[in-house]
Amino acid sequence: MEASLKLLNQYVKVDDFTADEVAAKLTSIGHEVEGMHVFARGDKLVVGYVQDKVAHPDSDHLNVCQVEIAPGVVNQIVCGAPNVDAGQKVIVALPGCDLGDGFKIKESHIRGVESNGMICSIAELGIEQRLLKEEDKAGIHVLDSDAPIGVDALKYMGYDDTVLEIGLTPNRSDCMAMISLAYEVGALLNREVKVPKMIDMDELDSEITVEVKTDLCPFFGAKLVKGVITKESPEWLRTALLASGMKPINNIVDISNFVMIETGQPIHMYDYDKLKTKGFVIKTGFQQKAILLDGQEYDILPEDIIVSTDDGIGCVAGVMGSNDTKIDENTVNIVIEAATFNGANLRNTARRLNLLTDASQHYIKGAIDTANTERVLNRCASLLKDLADAKEIYKSVTTPYTPEKKIVTLTTTRVNGLLGTKISTDDIADIFTRLHFDYTLDEESFTVTVPTYRNDMTMAADLIEEVARMYGYDYIPSTLPYMEMTKGALSPVQDKTKFIRHLLADLGLHEVMTYTLTSPTMVNDFNLFHKADTIELMMPLGEERSVTRKSVIPSLLQAINFNNSHANKDVCIYELSHTYSKDTEIQTLSIACSGMYHTVPWLQQSQKADFYLVKGFVETIFKKLCIEESRYTLKPVEENNQYFHPGRSGYIVMGKDIVGVIGEIHPRMAKKYDVKDTYVAELNLSVLLNLKTRALKFTPIPQFPSVTRDIALVMNQDIPTYDVVRTIQKASKRLISKTQIFDVYVGEHIDEGKKSVAIALTFQDSTKTLDETTINEVMEQILEAVTKEYDAHLRA
Repeated sequence: MEASLKLLNQYVKVDDFTADEVAAKLTSIGHEVEGMHVFARGDKLVVGYVQDKVAHPDSDHLNVCQVEIAPGVVNQIVCGAPNVDAGQKVIVALPGCDLGDGFKIKESHIRGVESNGMICSIAELGIEQRLLKEEDKAGIHVLDSDAPIGVDALKYMGYDDTVLEIGLTPNRSDCMAMISLAYEVGALLNREVKVPKMIDMDELDSEITVEVKTDLCPFFGAKLVKGVITKESPEWLRTALLASGMKPINNIVDISNFVMIETGQPIHMYDYDKLKTKGFVIKTGFQQKAILLDGQEYDILPEDIIVSTDDGIGCVAGVMGSNDTKIDENTVNIVIEAATFNGANLRNTARRLNLLTDASQHYIKGAIDTANTERVLNRCASLLKDLADAKEIYKSVTTPYTPEKKIVTLTTTRVNGLLGTKISTDDIADIFTRLHFDYTLDEESFTVTVPTYRNDMTMAADLIEEVARMYGYDYIPSTLPYMEMTKGALSPVQDKTKFIRHLLADLGLHEVMTYTLTSPTMVNDFNLFHKADTIELMMPLGEERSVTRKSVIPSLLQAINFNNSHANKDVCIYELSHTYSKDTEIQTLSIACSGMYHTVPWLQQSQKADFYLVKGFVETIFKKLCIEESRYTLKPVEENNQYFHPGRSGYIVMGKDIVGVIGEIHPRMAKKYDVKDTYVAELNLSVLLNLKTRALKFTPIPQFPSVTRDIALVMNQDIPTYDVVRTIQKASKRLISKTQIFDVYVGEHIDEGKKSVAIALTFQDSTKTLDETTINEVMEQILEAVTKEYDAHLRA
């Protein structure tokens, strides 16, 4: 926001402070002044009078002027401006004047003629070029005929001003209005704020009708003013607009812009004589093209708020008016509009149309004080009477509106308890008085009625912040709040999550962090745990990041592809993250391995990533989390599974629920993500980390020797070997401490459809040395169990 100190001084006296002092004071109460600049530059500029003008003897476009720069003092100046003429009051830059950017005026000779100074245009004073009219850029600036000769030109024009660049916080959009900013400064300096008074005018009954047909417009007001004359605005108004970063157009448009700067309420004006029915209907539902004030054609959609006139589009509410009702040089009778529109809806319209105007920004940021809108209409009408010679003023026509009173209570004890201060009740009362907050006081309890323009005030903490700002942050001591000592500790789930991270790092895997947002084309890839609908962002930055992911595996595959593309072929990574669907959030662990897992070149040893490597990672995690093997089983994936390779992948099942998956990705998925031979695992930690498990127990090293026996069983090929091993362990009555499958054979001497599985069994008893009889008995029990359950028998 750009704030002119001269304009601010009209509402609260600040001209006895330097610009740096005002900036420091505003920053101290939370309105950070991010920069400042002089409105116009030049240190030796005076008002001059052109006594005579003659053509330059050696030029067809230069003129030699005799300019009175002080009473009785005349300088000869060569000027090339086409509009210079005798009898004009002009801005003169004297020799030695520094106009910035290295441009310094010197005594010189131009084509043999002496020139002592320069007659200036507005454009040469350093004002932003975008704010100037073409005539300001093309020729010199002619002052009023009553301008006193020899006085400081910038001071006479009101250009001796400094503009503060204030970075308003989102909650203080009310300070986009100069009056609201003046209230802040007045409270800080304890000075009176001079708000323009309401002037009683003879108002006639109006024929205008107003009807609102949408909840997106809480209030709409219109006021008819007749007999205006369109002309150039007075110097003070043009200067105020320029200093505020707005381009002057004519008195009618400039008044509407000035009122917005002053009050924060955007104003729109209609040519009354171009309206047939003299009525305004605010509604949505239009879908057509419309030409707006900038002469461009725009597509209007049904969700856009429209101020409809004559059953057409009179204005895209809060954004820009229609070309059909615009004010022009022939306008005599006008209708002033001041309203409140839904900011979120208006933002969508303004962005789609690429029309983020100054007016729309006020609605979007919530800078509107609806309770003050009728006063704004009267202020606008009063200026039209003074500056546009308005002949007839009509009564405002508005929709019903009752301002909601915001009443907040707090106590001195609560203020000091939150701030760690010892501010007295009288000091707090003084702060509320300076802020123009109405309140009642009962001992140390305040009941405060918040002004309607302070949309940021909703609770006691907000009022306490106001006390802190005005009391002065520098005067608040640095104290620690009193609180009971508590021991900081991780929750059981957090502790297990941290443990898994360390464990996988110890196993040689690298942790990665990828985007939670993904593309709709891959959101359902590898999804096992989510049954609900996908969560879509309302306003995504792009389609690639428009929905939340349901599986982390696609993100890991993209990471592997990125590494492979940069010559890193061996990738073993994992990620602990969350996946989402409607009303569901699941903590997930995903692992992905490709290429070599382990290589020792000097020993010529290497281990390639495969199914068993990833399965080993998962089993290690389960073992360390004390999840016993008996609690889960591995179940092969479906033959028609689209994401995992059939025969090389399996689900981890607990009861009837799938809590994880291990396997190689399907060739189609490998092609889609452009990776090769990649093995993955994904676990539902929201289930696994909340399981009730036995505490981890340590057992002493056995004192008695172990015995190893090999057994070769012939069984059907479709029988999972993993299930057979489980049965052997159950039948051994815990005498088998270890089982290891060392061979699976299919071929000669084995019947078709059968396989031979060789298993090494390690027997051990922690209480005694095992004898041959005991081992043989256990072996018989094992053979009986596998024969009964799987029809398996010893290989001959």
